[in-house]
Amino acid sequence: MKTMHKHRLQTGNEIQTLKMDADGVVRQVAFSQQERLLYVWVEVPADSVIEDDRVARRFRVFHTGDGIPDHAVFCGTAVDMLRPESYHVYELSE
Repeated sequence: MKTMHKHRLQTGNEIQTLKMDADGVVRQVAFSQQERLLYVWVEVPADSVIEDDRVARRFRVFHTGDGIPDHAVFCGTAVDMLRPESYHVYELSE
């Protein structure tokens, strides 16, 4: 069995660490206009709610035109519909 967990990311370009299951898969990236916040939804095994099973995974938000390292894995893009901003979320494997 699986479940979805929601995580918030900052829209800046700093590296952000999220604690989650090592096998979790990012399924959706979205920007909330009302909150002005960026979210990712991660599909994880249902038994991953135990804190001891979680690992630190590193993510970074890139803006259009930013240089993206070769070791970054694309997770998704979210668009701010009220401003000319797009947020491209990548997981950093190193």
